[in-house]
Amino acid sequence: MTKKILLGGLAGSAVVFLVSGFFHMATSLGEYGIKTLPNEESTLSALRSAIPESGLYLFPAADMSQGKSGAAQAVYLEKYRTGPVGILAYSKGGMDLQFGKLLFKQFLFGLVASLLVAWVLGITASATTYASRILIVLLASLFAGCLYALPYWNWYGFPLSYTVAYIGTWCVSWAIAGLAMAAIVKPRPAASS
Repeated sequence: MTKKILLGGLAGSAVVFLVSGFFHMATSLGEYGIKTLPNEESTLSALRSAIPESGLYLFPAADMSQGKSGAAQAVYLEKYRTGPVGILAYSKGGMDLQFGKLLFKQFLFGLVASLLVAWVLGITASATTYASRILIVLLASLFAGCLYALPYWNWYGFPLSYTVAYIGTWCVSWAIAGLAMAAIVKPRPAASS
């Protein structure tokens, strides 16, 4: 079974990588709901002078110097209500966009995920059908989408269109991968008597 899990994980990873790549390169679904900054150069100039170091920034930020008093919380909630509100992953010095290296890492992330799902298929194989193994892969991807994408929509205001497209492309990629994985990671044939 170990060989089947390894092969199933590798096949799933390759399928997810290729199908996800198709969604990002041949369709607009990978960028659905994302907008470009208006007046980008002046905005970037302001960011360069205002933010001293790289990091993940949430704004508005609560003023923790006053503790968690009711007054401090009221001020924070009013700032949050009136906006702007956002989250910014910021790299002060820019990033070297090495596509080959980034694509390799992306493949490795998918490989780890595929091996984990193949392992689940392996431990449930004797009690499942081909269709139910595909469903397990699909449900695992839907679980991940609900667990990781929906909170960003809920807490940080990611566009609903982006969130739905993200979860949708994820589920389609993994469902197609599930076709291959379920065919590879299957129960051993019954021994003849």
